[in-house]
Amino acid sequence: MEINDDDITFHLLANPIKLKKKEKKEIITEDDELFMKIKKRYPGMLLFNSNKVEIYTKIESILIDITISNIIENLVREIEYELLP
Repeated sequence: MEINDDDITFHLLANPIKLKKKEKKEIITEDDELFMKIKKRYPGMLLFNSNKVEIYTKIESILIDITISNIIENLVREIEYELLP
């Protein structure tokens, strides 16, 4: 359905105050939200969108290391608990 200029003019004459603007909705991903929170949490840091992948990679690496460490600690505690008389 095409809208020609006559239809728009008639619409504006009928409702001169009501003119619908096309809203451009920006899609924000979870990664974008996380990056915005990091930037908000550390306002003194100069962070660019081009650094996102590097930052996420380092965060993931740190989380993997912490997870491995926690798993090992839990296993050690379980073994120590089983060996107690």
